[in-house]
Amino acid sequence: MMNVESVLSALVFCAAGTGLFFYFINRFVLTQRDYPIKAPLLLLAFALLYGGGLWWGWRVGFAPSFWGALVLLAVMMVSEGRRLSLRRRMAGTPPVWQENVAEHLRKPFTTTTLALRHYEIRLPAWRGPRLRIAHVTDFHVNGMLPDAHYRLVMERVQQAEPDLIFYTGDFLSDETSYAERLPVLLGAVRGKLGSFAVLGNHDYWSDPARVTAVLKQAGVQTLENGFQALEAGGARFMLWGCEDPWGPTRWSAPPPADGLVLALSHTGDNIYRLARAGAHAVFSGHYHAGQWRLPGVGPLLVPSRFGRRFDHGHFVVQGAHLFVSAGIGITRIPFRIYCRPDVLIVDIFPAS
Repeated sequence: MMNVESVLSALVFCAAGTGLFFYFINRFVLTQRDYPIKAPLLLLAFALLYGGGLWWGWRVGFAPSFWGALVLLAVMMVSEGRRLSLRRRMAGTPPVWQENVAEHLRKPFTTTTLALRHYEIRLPAWRGPRLRIAHVTDFHVNGMLPDAHYRLVMERVQQAEPDLIFYTGDFLSDETSYAERLPVLLGAVRGKLGSFAVLGNHDYWSDPARVTAVLKQAGVQTLENGFQALEAGGARFMLWGCEDPWGPTRWSAPPPADGLVLALSHTGDNIYRLARAGAHAVFSGHYHAGQWRLPGVGPLLVPSRFGRRFDHGHFVVQGAHLFVSAGIGITRIPFRIYCRPDVLIVDIFPAS
């Protein structure tokens, strides 16, 4: 006859161990530099926490440690409830139109199934004409995807006729030999007011000087941790770059700006400091929207100190609009599951 006490204890320990694994891997482990044994160590840690939880729970039953695991599980559930509450509170407006976004349960692999998402926002700080931004991120040019995929992305960007193109990092993975493909892929498409970029963690882990050089060759201006003043229709606005925490220097807030401020940051983790500094809209990538998503659940793994809070989409955080793209490339794991690569088109209008 099955021991109910042992079964309940095993399930509680297993759930607590699994939750603990995902908490630490999202906030601390995935944000660290990749190394050859990183993936095996993560699999080992998961096996120990998951399998070890089952074994230990079955063995001890309702021992004092069971109640500790139950309290830990309850804390995790409260934390998940808080995350959902924050997401609802900070949810921005949905896209005004989307293309190729419907998921099909029978077709889980979405590695090169490109989606377009078009947003519109009105900002009191902007007093010029409609400003159209195409946001593209996380190319990860590394030989896993064909050039045809990247060419399709850039064709769709060109068809949108953007005023600005924002690239928010991770042009490469770690293979610098692919850097010379970037000018060919990027150079034929330009924003009317220019194309701008910041580097991502993989760019810094490979060869940032070389990535910067080939971007310049492609006509893309890198902002680094600096800023750039631009004008459209007689109205001035500022672009900020933020390459923390991987850049060689720490980011510090630029001088106060009179008018619209748009910020590029590889990771959305910088949203709070950028919002406090005065940014009106922030464009980020890095998370790949999880790269693997479960229908109805979302991603389990997101490299962010906020866990899954800002995994993908449009948010309004302390008055600043945050746009997080799923990116268009892949790294390490050579496919996407129920997670389409996407390009974001964002139209900014004056409040009136």
